[in-house]
Amino acid sequence: MKQAPRRLGSDIGLSGLMNTFHYPRTNRMSIALAHVGWFTERGEGAYAHQLLEDTQRLLASPLSGPELAGLWQAGTSRDFDLEACGIEGRQWLMWIEEIAEYRVTFNVGDAPVPPYPPPALGLTEAVLGEIASVARDLESATAGHSYAAVPGVVPVLRRVAAEVDPDLGFRLLLRMLKSYLVPIGPTRVAGYHALAEPLGLEKALVEDGDFIVWPDLG
Repeated sequence: MKQAPRRLGSDIGLSGLMNTFHYPRTNRMSIALAHVGWFTERGEGAYAHQLLEDTQRLLASPLSGPELAGLWQAGTSRDFDLEACGIEGRQWLMWIEEIAEYRVTFNVGDAPVPPYPPPALGLTEAVLGEIASVARDLESATAGHSYAAVPGVVPVLRRVAAEVDPDLGFRLLLRMLKSYLVPIGPTRVAGYHALAEPLGLEKALVEDGDFIVWPDLG
């Protein structure tokens, strides 16, 4: 089943929040929480809805606190470092959930947001295939980074796609590839565009200028 497009002109949900944490780097909790609040205000609160769904699905999943922290660390290349702040991954997502939920309550008078059904099984398999195709390069980039190493995140990313939500798994995959400057080929970019369409994602979410594209990588 094709998803209803979420046309906000940029990355959305948890992956979109991760993208905004890259600059400036901070390890201060007060600044980080204020930044989450700013993100939920974007688009007159429109960005809060997907963020709330993403965090609720992850919190309802069997993923452990360290696994959730690893997703955040890799999605932000540790630009807000949970480990350095002594914050457990599940606790951090609970705070994000509370801020997003609070902002969503201001939109109760708006047109109701349609329920977001999970994509068909075929899309789950397609996202898992995309993760598999770059798994070696992504694991090398995330685990071997000189100052933002996050080992073992690829298996967790697979679990997100298979057990939580393939749409979120796909968005987190793109965010990690961009965060760690993993080079990909134009054929793969075209494949990401093709997968984004049935997920109801905008083209701008895929190709926002952050990919490192090298010709003839396949």
